[in-house]
Parts: sequence; C-alpha cells; structure tokens
Amino acid sequence: MELEKKGTMSEWLSTGLFEFSHHMIYQPSTLSLIGDIDPGSLEKDFCLFDKNFHNFLFPLPHWFYSWFLSREIQARTRLNESWLKNRDPRNPSKLHQARLALLDNHSDWLTNGDYGAFLTAFLWVSLGNTIPGVFWSLFYILQDTKALETIRQEINTHLPHFPLYLDSNDSSIEDWTPEQLDACVYLESAINETLRLVGAPFMIRKCIRPTEINLQDGRTITVKTGENLAWFGAAGHYDENLFPQPRNFVFDRFLNKKADNVVGYMPFGAGKSMCPGRFFAKYEIKTCLAMLLRYMDYKLPDTETIPSPKRARVGFGVAPPNKDVPILYRFRT
Repeated sequence: MELEKKGTMSEWLSTGLFEFSHHMIYQPSTLSLIGDIDPGSLEKDFCLFDKNFHNFLFPLPHWFYSWFLSREIQARTRLNESWLKNRDPRNPSKLHQARLALLDNHSDWLTNGDYGAFLTAFLWVSLGNTIPGVFWSLFYILQDTKALETIRQEINTHLPHFPLYLDSNDSSIEDWTPEQLDACVYLESAINETLRLVGAPFMIRKCIRPTEINLQDGRTITVKTGENLAWFGAAGHYDENLFPQPRNFVFDRFLNKKADNVVGYMPFGAGKSMCPGRFFAKYEIKTCLAMLLRYMDYKLPDTETIPSPKRARVGFGVAPPNKDVPILYRFRT
C-alpha cells in the first residue's frame, strides 16, 4: 500500500511494521544520499534484491544463481542500470557529487557496469542494516509504554517542531542538528539496546600464533597459526554476567554510556575492523525514529506474537524479521 496521507489526519491506516519501516527510511535516505530521483521506482527491486542478499556472499556455482536467484539477479541488473539513467539527478547531494568526481577520475578502468554495481552496493550498505534496525527499534519501543512516553517527551524537548508537510524553500524551518539528536539520550539508549538484541555479525579473524581457548564446559581448543576463526560476537549480548536480564528490552540500559566502550557489546564488530559506517547508520535510525514517534500514533493489534530474526540473515548484521507485524498508524494532530 502507499504509505501516504489519506483522508483525514485522524484516520487509522493499516500495514505491516516492516513494510512501513522500509518505506519510511528508504525513500528519504535515497533522496538525501543521491538527489531528486524517483525512489519509489527502485524500492521494489531493492526490496527483492535485499531479501536474498546473503546468498550472493557465498562462492556458489553460476548455475545455482541462474536457477534459484534469477528474479534477484534481474532486480540487481535493473538497479545497476537505473543509476546510469539517474547519473545526474536534479539537486544532487554533495556526497553524490563527490562520488561522481571520484569515479570520473578513474573512468579509464571503471566501466558503466562497474559504476552501476558500485552504486547498488553503496545503497545496500547504507540501508541493508538500517531498515531492519528501524523496524526492531520501533517494535520494541511500541511494546514498552514507559519507553514510548519517555522518548517522546525528550524528542519534543530537544528537537524543534516543523510542519509535517513543509515547503522546502521555507528558510524559517530549522534542520535537526547532530547535537540536538545527541541530546535525546533515551532514544540513543533504546537504539543501542535494540542492536544488542538483534545485531549479530560474524567476525572473521586469522590466528597469528598458536593459541589455546578455554571453553566454559572445560574443554580446550588449540588454534594453529594461519587458521581462521569465525567469532559470533552476539553470543556475548545474551551473557547475563555482562547484561542482566539479557533477553529483556531495557530501554535505558545504555543511558549515558558510550556504547563502543561497553564490554561485550559488538553489533558493529570489534577492533580495528569495526564498521566505520556505524555512526552514519545510527544517525539514520535515530532521525527516522524521532520523526515517526513525533508525528505518528500507532496501535499493535497483536501484542502476543513476537517475530524472530530471519535465520538465514543472522551473522550478516541486523537481520530482518521472519514475518511482518500488523500495525495501525495515523498522523498525530
């Protein structure tokens, strides 16, 4: 369905929470990162490609992709080709202009196909984890009345109000600044807590010297020099010695804490290879949630069914839900 203003402002509309989250962050992010293109024309293909993105990360035979992922390959091809058509959008973002300049400087070895593939990869990196991040954050906050009330109160306190349908040429409209968003400490904590519950990356490390690892059950594993280890950092997220009541959503658990310094907290990896885009991703999620919580009301018709992360995507960042959650929403008056 089209997630747009319909009827009166007080009318309740129905959709799925993941579909809603996808639409609400995909379109503004695409416009902000690229420029004035028609994001709706690409969203269906992006959604189809993203749904089975993880399968493209395995070194499988070409016939496997042709037989089992033909629709996803076609969607990826259409996305790649769309960037050539939208190479010079109206009102391009500064990021898009800088990216074009960089690619043009290497046009001697970058083909048009490379250019399209690069932008498709860039779009996925920008949205592949933030879309489910918005879904899970919104889902947990809406389930917790105290969290919802507290976060809404600080949003209203720290973020300037502007009309829901504003004139982009109105110079009196204040943009939200990073400093204002940073003042929303309960929202920040709730996002970090959400990522603790659903952020589950695998981290690959190469052993540089013989090492013995002592397991909790008393066994000892010897890892030889040159061997690779797959480290599932999210296992520590459910260690009650590090996070009391680890399976509960405690929205203020990370209040006034620098998440990167919390022992055992690794939704973006760890060490020197920690995801450098984590700051951008969290600001994306934070801005989107602040908008959705400030300007809309919600009802969850089914409060008993709790979705699980999609099993096939666990280990690749923030997994989307295994099924959507029905919601009702309306614009706040």
